[in-house]
Amino acid sequence: MKRNLTFVFVVMSLSLWCAVGFVVNSGSETLSRVDFETGEINNTFAVLGSMPNRIELTQDFAYVVNSGDNSIQKIEMETGSTVANIFIALSSNPYDIIIEGDFAYVTGGLINKVYKIDLNLDEVVGSVDVGGNPAGMAVFDGRLYVGNTDYSNYYANCSVSIIDLNTFEVTATVPTEVNPQFLSVINDNIHISCGGDWGGISGKICILDPITEEITDIIEIGGVTSNFAVAPGGIVYVGDGFGYNLFAYDALDYSVIYGSSNPFTPGGVMVAANDENLFVLGGEWGQNFTIKKFDFEENLINEYTVALYATDIKLMPEFTGITNEQLPVTNYQLTNYPNPFNPSTTISFSVTQTSSFVTLEIYNLKGQKIKDLSPSLCHPEPFDKLRTGSVEGRGGNFNSTWNGTDQNNNPVSSGVYFYQLKIDGEVAGSHKMLMMK
Repeated sequence: MKRNLTFVFVVMSLSLWCAVGFVVNSGSETLSRVDFETGEINNTFAVLGSMPNRIELTQDFAYVVNSGDNSIQKIEMETGSTVANIFIALSSNPYDIIIEGDFAYVTGGLINKVYKIDLNLDEVVGSVDVGGNPAGMAVFDGRLYVGNTDYSNYYANCSVSIIDLNTFEVTATVPTEVNPQFLSVINDNIHISCGGDWGGISGKICILDPITEEITDIIEIGGVTSNFAVAPGGIVYVGDGFGYNLFAYDALDYSVIYGSSNPFTPGGVMVAANDENLFVLGGEWGQNFTIKKFDFEENLINEYTVALYATDIKLMPEFTGITNEQLPVTNYQLTNYPNPFNPSTTISFSVTQTSSFVTLEIYNLKGQKIKDLSPSLCHPEPFDKLRTGSVEGRGGNFNSTWNGTDQNNNPVSSGVYFYQLKIDGEVAGSHKMLMMK
């Protein structure tokens, strides 16, 4: 006879990307905060430094690259208050920033270096020489990929530097097409947007295999390619450096959907996406820029006006809607022990005969999936096939051990993580756990 259990626990609505965006207005030297659900826009959420360019977000802070000040401005996400200005180096002209764990990495566009910032100390703790005029970056499998545009040398030696994050040393340099300004990890490959020379040489996407460290494919897009946004269906949208068009290609077979000969319009200079919408940032020089919000059938949903000459847009990732609720639980139990933990914790759950498919996944505070502990199918019997993790069980009770590593078996940093159980495609529950090192 089956009993229905009722108990109190924290239910989390796991929204991997909330509908709030932040825009760097280089011309106005301000940071805009845009709520895409309510339509609320604050174009002076924070006053920025000289020549602001790029932004990176964590759960608590925004980090803005102020190229003219040779610094990174650390901004409190709730209030817009500046809590630190992290000096990089004289004449470094920092261009871009990326965050991995407890460290940020910043490209020094004029002195051909990448700088390492300890986010707990808010100071530079290392640097490494790379190629000419480094710009955008991507992190994959413990390595940092840096696009070297070499624009001051007329794009003569364009390349990607590969840096081992454990040793913080360059391990390889891979030649690319002209102007490798933006990089993104897509389907376990490094996609490199090589924008061309703004004239006779047009934009291309280079695909770098991180295993062979070679360029395996080149996608002929045309125009001046900018940054990437990946739609849930595997379509990769690419911004237009001139701001007029939008390009796109298929992430699986690399076929061009929108190229320079058949672009999607209206376009923009930068793009971003979440699970539901595509956001396109663009405008005319000397005027306030706009963000166009599309669904993935490419219908224009809304427009939002920000400030002068916007250069970057990022969406705020977070977990939302945490409430205490009393729910009738008829087909599962979920807990983990120990909590806090170091170095591993065991996640225990039980399901009944009515459950036919179960997934168990680990997320960080940014809403990014860290690891999949899921079997292919789960019946009330021992798991018979696993992608990752160690699972034991008899009857309807199962134990999955997470050893504090990501999908590539790299150790994650200390902090708060969430594990989410889905049964038959529906979220059964999400609980919080704390890793302490």
